[in-house]
Amino acid sequence: MTMLRILIVEDEFLIALDLEDLLTEFGYSVCGIASSADDAEQMAGELKPDLILTDIQLARGSSGIEAARSIQARFHIPSVFLSAQAEECTQAEIAPMSLGCLQKPCLPSKLRSTLADAARHVSRVA
Repeated sequence: MTMLRILIVEDEFLIALDLEDLLTEFGYSVCGIASSADDAEQMAGELKPDLILTDIQLARGSSGIEAARSIQARFHIPSVFLSAQAEECTQAEIAPMSLGCLQKPCLPSKLRSTLADAARHVSRVA
């Protein structure tokens, strides 16, 4: 099995770096970090990641949900969502493109298990 390539979409720089460290420690390849929906869409098209790990609320009022929806439609790349608000993870609108949703801050063990489940799904689809 090849290493899963993940694009992190997170507008808080320190959180993005922490996620990058954790994902690398878990054995994933972080192909980029975007801080807005526009950046995420551009980077997804250029880098062709296997999975998007995105915050629901992004910089400059942009939406991780909208970015994920566009990326899924254009490039068929699924997402795992992160949110500081538990109720955001229950939104029906994220279900069609989501392989999971985690409340921030999340335990590394929960992030690892959610990404492992997502990786199994991605490898079945590929």
